[in-house]
Parts: sequence; C-alpha cells; structure tokens
Amino acid sequence: MNQDQKSFFDFTSPFELKRPIEIFSKSLKDQFYVLKNEKFKLKTLVLQRNYLIKFSTNKTTQKYYNITNALLEYVNHPQMGKGISITKNGANFTFYGIADHWFSSMKKWCVQPNFQKEYCMIKLVGKGSFGKVYKIQSLRDKKDYAVKLFDKTTFKTQDRQALLKEIELMRIMNHENVVSILETYENEQYIFLIQQLFNGGELHQELKKTRTFSEYGAFIVIQQVIEALNYIHSHGIIHRDIKPENIILREQGMIEQVVLADFGLADYFRKDCKYMFTRCGTPGFVAPELLQDKIYDYKVDIYSCGILFYYLLVGKGPFDSNNYDQTVMANFNGWVDLTKFQFTIECLDLLRGMLDPNPIKRYSIDQIKQSSFFRKHITVFQQYGSQSSLGSIPSQGDSRTTSPLQSPKLELKSPQDQKSRFVQSCVSPLQSPSRINAANFSPLQGPFGKPQNLQRIPIQI
Repeated sequence: MNQDQKSFFDFTSPFELKRPIEIFSKSLKDQFYVLKNEKFKLKTLVLQRNYLIKFSTNKTTQKYYNITNALLEYVNHPQMGKGISITKNGANFTFYGIADHWFSSMKKWCVQPNFQKEYCMIKLVGKGSFGKVYKIQSLRDKKDYAVKLFDKTTFKTQDRQALLKEIELMRIMNHENVVSILETYENEQYIFLIQQLFNGGELHQELKKTRTFSEYGAFIVIQQVIEALNYIHSHGIIHRDIKPENIILREQGMIEQVVLADFGLADYFRKDCKYMFTRCGTPGFVAPELLQDKIYDYKVDIYSCGILFYYLLVGKGPFDSNNYDQTVMANFNGWVDLTKFQFTIECLDLLRGMLDPNPIKRYSIDQIKQSSFFRKHITVFQQYGSQSSLGSIPSQGDSRTTSPLQSPKLELKSPQDQKSRFVQSCVSPLQSPSRINAANFSPLQGPFGKPQNLQRIPIQI
C-alpha cells in the first residue's frame, strides 16, 4: 500500500478543515521542519488526538488537519533525516524532526502500510463469514496481540460503512472494561485491526463450566459492564448488543477483569433514532422499545444488561425458546416473570428496575449504582475482588445456603455439580477482543435439559 494506491479509507472525511479547533494545554506541541517553496522552514505543530494544527511563522494563523484514516508513514530525507508523512484524499503533509513520540500518538487514528514488517502471524484463533482473527507477535517488542483481518474484496457497500463506523467508535475507547483499537493497517487486499489479546475467552464459554453464578458472582461481572456502559454513554455511544458472547475475560477464569467487546451494532445516539441499523440486536437480549419501532435511547443497553444479569443467575435468558418467533414475541412484550425465583430482595429489586419494559421507569446507571444490591456487594468486591475467579464463585444453588457477604473465596463445586448443561459449542472467533460476524448459537440447554436451538446472532429484526 502506497500513496498512489486507492485506499479503503479514502474520502471518509476531509483532510484540511476550515473551522478552528480549540487547543488544550495537554496537547503535544513541538517544532518541526516543513518544506515550503522549496525551502525547509521551522513550524510549530500541535497534535490533539486526531487533529494536527500547524502554526504560521508569526503564529497568527493556523491550518487544521483531520488525520483520521490518513496514511501514516516514516520517511527519510538526505538532508533533514527522519520525518513523518501523512497522506489523505490525495493530499500530503510531511514534517521532519524528532518525531517517534508523535508517530506513536498518531498511529491509533491513522492507517499504516507494511503490516508484515511489524508483526508475525502465530496462529488462527477464530474465523467467520466476515473475517478472521489471528494471534500475532510484534517484531519490535515481542509482545503478543490480536489482529482482526478483513478481506476488502468481499465487502459490499453497507459492509464498508459498518466497518468504518465500528473502527471510528473503537478508536475513541480508552477504558479498562472496553475494547479498543491500537493500530490499523491496510494493504491491497486486507484491513488489519490490531487489538489487545485477551486469553480468557467469552463469558458464555465460562458459563459452560459454572452453569449459574451466585448473586455476588453476577455482581462482579455486572458492575464492570455498568462501568463500561457508563463510559461509552458518556461519549454519546449506545452499544445495542450486550450479551455473554460480547463480554470477554482478560485471563482464564478471572471474572473481575472483563471487557465489553463488539461495536458492530454500536452507533452515536440520535434523538431522531435514524441509524444505519435501527431495528437491530440479538433476539432475547433486545429492549422491547427497540423491537416496537419506538424512539429509544441509552436505556436499551440497561435492559440488555438486565437480561445478562438474569442469564448469569438463572443459566438461561428469560425469553429463550426453541421457537424463534416465540422468542422475538416474548422479547417484544418485554415482561419478565421473577416471582418463581428465590433471590434476595435487593437482587430482585435491581432486576425489576433494569428489566422494566417502560424505558421511562427503567433504572438509569446512577440508580443501579445506588441500588441496595450494589451497595451491599461493592465493599466486599473492593476488598476481595482481586482474588475472585470462576473457581471461587458458587452456582446459584450454592448461594441460597451461603451468605453473599461472605468472602468470595468460597468452596469449589463438586465434579458432579460442574457437569455442563450446554450443547452445540461453537468455535469462537472471540479469543480476540471482538466478534467476527459468524453465526453463533445459544449453548444453553433449557431448564429440563432440552437443547435450545435458537440462533443468537445480531441481526436487523
């Protein structure tokens, strides 16, 4: 991939901006040599996230560049030495000086060539109809990462727009409980998204071993998902696909380190509800107002998180059925029967608040954090959270005879209790931080051992 070749990312946004950008004090600022009228002149540059600002010599005027999806390369000049070249929409801006730190700060927002010169492939860890995920190793620091690989030749028009949106959103992310993009590469055929490598796999894979969580175990997961939602909502983003397959464990069995992944259905919140995909999600996890074609907001993620909470406690979703239409209809109505469960009052109150079919009455994130259930468990988690693992969290059956305020270092279940209630295990594309667009089926069996065959893939419903 070079400056003269057409890029997948061309003309996704303008390069030079007409409007000024507010400059913050913490932005990178330095002087570099820039070629103008066949002479190199010293210019002051400021780098602020995905914006580059160039000051004139008298510092009275500035030029503003949006470097998002620009081709980023190191260059060498016989006189000036090492420099950085930025190419976008056929235009180029190059500057010379001590710029390694700048290059590192810019690469998250830009697109680089020569993936093979920076990383080596180790093994395939997942694949689907939309791409493949590999474990890779950096040739510079020998650290392991994950790369999500997309074949551009298979893309349709809508696929391109959806991937561009997903990349845009994940670049913004900077939170311990949310997946992000470290670098983006492109060659003639492929797009490479570099991400952290998470070795713990998907939460739903761990549920095969545990069946159900105690209230305290469910709290450990849910409070992290709520922190993730609080973060993405603060950036004006709704996720719209909260489910066990999209919750990733950083390390095997360590549930106090989970990450929210897969922004394939995420988008910026719009009051008019005009999204690329409006009626979308995974059947059984979708907020009813979304299925009812009503205007919706961030509360759709709260409802889906409530379904996840229920799933962890019960071992199946409230709308799970062998019949797809029945599942969608039950999900459409949105009413969840909690009368048959013997959970604590605090737990039931929170479930009702998160699963209220009426989004106006449904709990907000602040209400969830202030709930008696959260307040009851947060002190224990803060004290013992670093010791929590799936091996030390009992099943829901155990929790009825064990105080949820006891130490999380609880006894292991017997091998008989550990027998899986799950069937139809799929090869997961999510050994990396985000999901390939593959068809995943519910691994859960029904409460009486009957297999669930409901297809649980994110779709337009």
